Amino acid sequence: FEKERVLLEKAQKPSEVWQPLRRCRMVLDKISEDSYSGIFQEPVSTTDFPDYEEYIDQPMDLGTIRTKVDNRKYQSPEQFARDVRKVWNNCKIYNQHGSQIWHVADFFSKQFERLFQSWVMGFRERHL
Repeated sequence: FEKERVLLEKAQKPSEVWQPLRRCRMVLDKISEDSYSGIFQEPVSTTDFPDYEEYIDQPMDLGTIRTKVDNRKYQSPEQFARDVRKVWNNCKIYNQHGSQIWHVADFFSKQFERLFQSWVMGFRERHL
């Protein structure tokens, strides 16, 4: 947690109080540092998984989320979080409970919630 605290302090400059999308991008970047996140960076291939759309109505991936953050498509941190949660939930719906990929999604889901609460929502509660 020390490394996360240092990163958070570097992101906070006196002139920058509450920049939610910048903070959301930091959360996304932190998750993307993990090599296991690679499978979530691009849309699921319907060529490789032809039945995917039978189970998943709203596909989402971290690369699409990154593009949406960079293009300022989110109006609130909650919209960002909804899409990130969709990535993990879609994976857990499509894949068998207890499978390796299911556990990876579960791990990232928990990591995301911790980082999002601390770096985004917690900051707003403490400083605004």
